[in-house]
Amino acid sequence: MNTSRPSGPHLEVSNRRPGGWIQQTLRALFVLGVVSLIAGAATGVGAYIWYAQDLPPLENFEKMETYQPTRFEAADGQLVGQWSDGKQIAVRWDQLPRELILALMAAEDKSFFFHQGLDITGILRAVYTNLMAGKIAGGGSTITQQLAKRMVGTEKTIERKIREAILARRMEDLYTKKQIVTWYLNGNYYGSGAYGVQAAAQTFFGRDVWQLELHQLAMLIGVQPAPSQWNPHKNLEVAREKMRHVLGNMLDRGFIDEDRLAEALEKGNGDDLGLKSRPDLLGDHVPYYTSEVRKQIEAKYGDPESDAPLPPGLTVSMAVEPALQHRGSRALGRALEDLARRQGFPGPLGQMTRDTFHARAKRWLPEEPAKQGNRLLAWVSEVRNSSADVELAPGVMARLQIDRTSWAGRYKGLPKLKSGQVDRKGKASFRPKLRDLRSALERGDVILVDVRGQWQGTRFVDLVPIPLVEGALVSYPLLSGGVDTLVGGWDFDRSEVQRALALRQTGSLIKPIFYSLAYDMGVPPSAHFSGESFHEGEYNPTGDKATAGALLWDALAFSMNAMSLRVLREIKERLPSSRGNADLTRLKDWGTKLGLGRPLQGNPSEVLGADQTPLDMAKAMGVFPTRGLAASVPLIRKVVDTSGRILEEDMQPVDPHANLGDAVRALWRTTVKPIAPVIDPTTAYLTMANLQEVVTRGTAKEAKKLGVQAGGKTGTLPYDVWYGGFTAHRVAVAWLGADRRERPLGKSEKVNKVYGGDTALPAWLSFMRDLNSDRATRDLNAKPPKGVLHLRIDSDTGLLARQDGVVIPHRRGSVPTEFADDPLLEQDTQALEAEF
Repeated sequence: MNTSRPSGPHLEVSNRRPGGWIQQTLRALFVLGVVSLIAGAATGVGAYIWYAQDLPPLENFEKMETYQPTRFEAADGQLVGQWSDGKQIAVRWDQLPRELILALMAAEDKSFFFHQGLDITGILRAVYTNLMAGKIAGGGSTITQQLAKRMVGTEKTIERKIREAILARRMEDLYTKKQIVTWYLNGNYYGSGAYGVQAAAQTFFGRDVWQLELHQLAMLIGVQPAPSQWNPHKNLEVAREKMRHVLGNMLDRGFIDEDRLAEALEKGNGDDLGLKSRPDLLGDHVPYYTSEVRKQIEAKYGDPESDAPLPPGLTVSMAVEPALQHRGSRALGRALEDLARRQGFPGPLGQMTRDTFHARAKRWLPEEPAKQGNRLLAWVSEVRNSSADVELAPGVMARLQIDRTSWAGRYKGLPKLKSGQVDRKGKASFRPKLRDLRSALERGDVILVDVRGQWQGTRFVDLVPIPLVEGALVSYPLLSGGVDTLVGGWDFDRSEVQRALALRQTGSLIKPIFYSLAYDMGVPPSAHFSGESFHEGEYNPTGDKATAGALLWDALAFSMNAMSLRVLREIKERLPSSRGNADLTRLKDWGTKLGLGRPLQGNPSEVLGADQTPLDMAKAMGVFPTRGLAASVPLIRKVVDTSGRILEEDMQPVDPHANLGDAVRALWRTTVKPIAPVIDPTTAYLTMANLQEVVTRGTAKEAKKLGVQAGGKTGTLPYDVWYGGFTAHRVAVAWLGADRRERPLGKSEKVNKVYGGDTALPAWLSFMRDLNSDRATRDLNAKPPKGVLHLRIDSDTGLLARQDGVVIPHRRGSVPTEFADDPLLEQDTQALEAEF
């Protein structure tokens, strides 16, 4: 074997590196590490791209800063309601108390102002906890991460935590710490429907957040982990425990000292906590009005696919005048309570122990419970034959006397048949008398009282009747337009039904609609109609008793049913007919022109009562004093979005609350589309004058107490009573009735004893009294239309009268041409021909 070297060129390593397998292993590990780092980085980048690809855009997050609830303003700009998905009111950084921020840091994130959105130490600690627990238990979140969590969800997964961390870092890069903590506090839920710390402060303590004390701020921060269960309205003791925990953390972090802690604990654990309910703007100011407008706004601008029914930030200017709305509520309330006194006392509101009563009632107690004029709950402590002692507050006693409570005899509805149905032929309680207070009250009863005052050291109160009937009152000014009063019931807290917009049987209030059409067709007010019993087929609403005939003018003034039914018959005879049936199109269109929401069908029964809403009847009544102009009755004056763009506007140029821009735009709208009468001015004038007769000498004489020119019409049915009337400046309609029609307002369906003139009219009168400051400047009857002639008419025959008689306006061309007292002389004929 040849072992010699091969000849030719070759390579020699002169500095060969020493080593063996150890060195080779190390080198391999190094290469592997480098490759792993590269792979890990690539994986991290890939994961970042993967998890960040569908994160929500932060421009939506930024909008949180400008979020505002929808505002509802009265005509004068006063805020009377605001609405959002919850009660959310944004506040600025400079409005947040320093101690609130410190409490938040102590409870949630002590290093908030020092980290970059992620607390690495906290994350590692949370990872260890989660590994030990064998599941994702949470933890390690900074305030920024908690804010990010609102946008990525709360699912407990690694993927969600990664997305949360990425978004938190983005927030820290784009926004300041002040912005982040402000958004966090504005967006948190605190319980009881309150979103945002300002809404929470108002909801739980009735104050703005910058007015709260330390113990209150600590409580708001403490309940955040479980606000629905821990908030002070839900669980006060747990809320106090969380408050103490936050205060302890603040001490440990050095944010407060021992003295400050002791002061806060003393107030937070004692009666000085200051907990109370914030008055609901929708409930305490103009609830019926604002609630209805909110529904309309939601229907127009809401997104049915969204969780939030209303777009944020709208400003809705309503036509409501809070002072008039309050006045209307009081007027209607007094009328309902007066009717309740006639029906009897249905019993106390409840029965409970003294301690339970005072514990529940203290939240609503005024500062001076015994102040004269207060209306509040009272607890009956002792009852005697002629008096009872009640407690208004702990140790604050008052006395109830039987001589002012004799109305409180037992309330009874209609009896029931064996089948369980109401016996419509039965009788209900009416004007019962109470002779012994022990028959109505006993110790432990809770009642509603009005504080009268003191005499010889004893406070006296009156028992307030709780109406079991309901009502509505609607009103608007004739000139400036817009419904400024819309009351839908006795108490919004008891029932939110808006009865001003609910269908009810009108009774005789509908009669002017038919009379006005008759006048428009040329039937003169002096036409004489029979008072015989009215029959149409089997329909005989007036019975067989005949009455003397009367002029159309008097038939409306005194609400005569037989003559009014004949008015409809006269209308039908004058309508065009097809195959023997009258074409009712004109009748239906007539009601619609006047503002009725439900077209008339021409049935005789409608003359005595048709289904219409109080608002629609107010619209119709307003056409007559305005000489035929349609009523301007919007609830909404203007809607403006967050950018200031006007979404809708409905105002008159003479609106007293319109600014220059509003007035100019309103004037332009009336120029482009001039306001034209919807019915003939002569017809409107005749009807208005006839309705003044209702007040002057007819069924509404009580309205003369108003002291100004007025017209109107009563309406009476067993379950509904009405009065609708007007002055030269305003229209108002009042309705009272039984919602379910389970018992008549009076004693029975046949013997009612409750009328529009003595029940609804007083509510109208109370509301309208002293509202017309410029009462002397406008005459309802001034400048009658050219087509109107005033003639002296004989009341018995409807013919012309030389003397005596009554002056009645007529349409030119529809007048009597004969005298009642003697034949027409030649000179009379010549004079009439020259006049007519």
